[in-house]
Amino acid sequence: MRGFVCILLLLCCQLTWGQKKDGMNVAMLADSANVSIANSQLSPDSVESKFSKWVPEMEGEKKVLPLFQGFTISFDLIGLGMLAINDYGTIEGALRLSLKNTWLPIVELGYGMCEKTDYNTKIHFKVNAPFIRIGCDWNFLRNKFMDNRMFVGARWGVSTYKYDMSGPSVTDPIYGGKDTFDFSGTTATSNWVELVLGCQVKIVRNFHMGWSIRLKYHISSSKNDYSKAYYIPGYGTTVSGNTWSGSYNLIFDLNWGKKKRVKSEM
Repeated sequence: MRGFVCILLLLCCQLTWGQKKDGMNVAMLADSANVSIANSQLSPDSVESKFSKWVPEMEGEKKVLPLFQGFTISFDLIGLGMLAINDYGTIEGALRLSLKNTWLPIVELGYGMCEKTDYNTKIHFKVNAPFIRIGCDWNFLRNKFMDNRMFVGARWGVSTYKYDMSGPSVTDPIYGGKDTFDFSGTTATSNWVELVLGCQVKIVRNFHMGWSIRLKYHISSSKNDYSKAYYIPGYGTTVSGNTWSGSYNLIFDLNWGKKKRVKSEM
């Protein structure tokens, strides 16, 4: 008898717990239904993510970057360092656009300076002039959603400048006497192309740093019968013909480009 009573009590407790559990399940299902109804009443335009240049636009299951991904402003440190320790150097900066973070058109503007006296010939050379380079880089990293970049590219550079060149008097080997060697304000224009390999690494937020190495090919310069420019602003020295150079840049990645909204599908 006592065992039968215990069994009845256990059955009552189980039944009571089952009713409570079922009630909880029903309440949860009701809440879920209410949420679904509320979500179904929202328009697609009312649910959006924040604007970001790296937020992809969904095209089926494929992530697609908007065409315009902002631009960067950079400043070179190596040119400034060369001015501090050498007879020549540059002050230069660049503006670069980002198209799908793949193609990166760029314009580089700068001011080249050189003042040098040759130790053996005592010839003094001086030039101060602006230059411009125009080109494009290609980011070959596979993941285009990264802030870092590795790129190859090309530049076309041009500079129109005036230079001064002077030195000791020269003795005429035929008629004798001495002629002065002094050419001031000689005007010239030079063109060249550059092949570029470089990278850009994010440091914090929009601040990046990067480097590049460049192989420069001289195309043409205005000819002068009496002198040749020792240094071309933006190109470098002309002693060895084609030349190498490098840059180390402080880069500010400005996300002020065109942004597209990404709508969440419920």
